[in-house]
Amino acid sequence: MPRINRNNIESEYFHVIVQGINKEKIYYKDYYKKVYLKYIFEESRKLNIKILIYTVMTNHAHFIIYSKSIENLSKMMGIVNSKFAKFYNRNENRVGYVFRDRFKSIQIKNYKQLYRTIAYIHYNPVKAKIVQNLDKYEYSSYKNYINNKVNKENVMILFETNDYKEIFQEIHKKYNFKSSSNIIEIKEDYNEVINGYLNKNKIQTLKTVTKENNLLIELIKELRERCKLKDIEISKILGIGKNRIYIIMNKK
Repeated sequence: MPRINRNNIESEYFHVIVQGINKEKIYYKDYYKKVYLKYIFEESRKLNIKILIYTVMTNHAHFIIYSKSIENLSKMMGIVNSKFAKFYNRNENRVGYVFRDRFKSIQIKNYKQLYRTIAYIHYNPVKAKIVQNLDKYEYSSYKNYINNKVNKENVMILFETNDYKEIFQEIHKKYNFKSSSNIIEIKEDYNEVINGYLNKNKIQTLKTVTKENNLLIELIKELRERCKLKDIEISKILGIGKNRIYIIMNKK
């Protein structure tokens, strides 16, 4: 694995996660998985975005996406999720939200994180005990790489060589996510979480949140859960005292 020890990469790689609202199994039919993949690949080509790695499960999906523009990435995911939501609601004879959030995006900042995320995404169906072997899951990019059925440009973006098989296989041996002890810790960017919270609640400024305990409690919970932040880190980000966080979060 000649490139595993490199420390930094340009931050144009993103781990993108989409999940059904209330963890609903929005991809429970194989046809639904195929439709979502069809939509995301169609839109990615229009915006010159590369879908490098993916796994679609029953209630969520993971992708590693290469995009030089975060605006284009957001645009693509908005279009894809909107198209799928309309398709899903029509086929399920339902109305309302389909996805838990617009999408989650974690910027990948080094090759160790990149390689761990590749393995983590591919091991999802094995960890869920849907299949025993990585190459047996139909809705994952793993089998494409193993069988040389992947775009050469994508291979070069990930590995900078077309002779990638040894690197690819070693990644999955090194980062084996079959056991719970190897579960990757998913951390979202706190700025995206805060901005998403403000937009969702139609709040103009963060200052409004810090003045209202009920709003503040909800945001703190999201920062704890989604960004894995400690209270001392949250206090600095929000510009409030750590003691206030302790008091409002432990108030009966």
